[in-house]
Amino acid sequence: MYMKWFLKNKRSIIKLIIFCIMIYLFAVLGTKDYQTDVTDNVRFANEYKDISKNNIFTYANENKVLDLLNGKSGIIFMAFPSNIWSHYYAEYLNDVAIDNDIEEICYYNFSKDRQLNNHTYMAIVEKLKNYLVADDLGKMDIKAPTVVVVKNGEILYFDDEIKNIKGEIKPEEYFTDYRKNFLKINFDKALKAYQEKN
Repeated sequence: MYMKWFLKNKRSIIKLIIFCIMIYLFAVLGTKDYQTDVTDNVRFANEYKDISKNNIFTYANENKVLDLLNGKSGIIFMAFPSNIWSHYYAEYLNDVAIDNDIEEICYYNFSKDRQLNNHTYMAIVEKLKNYLVADDLGKMDIKAPTVVVVKNGEILYFDDEIKNIKGEIKPEEYFTDYRKNFLKINFDKALKAYQEKN
């Protein structure tokens, strides 16, 4: 009798067993703790393809950047990956920082904050107003790429010079050996001054 019932309902029973197995797998696999954390240097290398994973960039939000500008010390790289000039600056800055035994460069992708024009972004702009240039409407904004070296809230170095060049020439044409070395020398002087100001 049971055998007859089983043969008659074999398909339904198999479907029920498969369903129970799937529920069990979802429950077990759904609660398993997978290692999904990616270190900042790997994340940065994924966004900036020409930069090796041997970089010292750490991600910083707008609050951390404002905190640095309000009395702390750090090297801040303000940029975003869709800006091709930022890739060149990132590579040169990373090379010079590693040569100077710098342990960390704070990377601030300000693209979304600038778009939203949020309060903290505007506070950063206010802190940097002596270095920024207003547009035709009198509005000031951070341009990519920008490098700021700050020691105890004092800005030792500010560089956003590329903003004047963009559009006129491609970065691979602009960064001749001479210009690349000149920029690296400026970074080197700024980082040495940062280290000496202890």
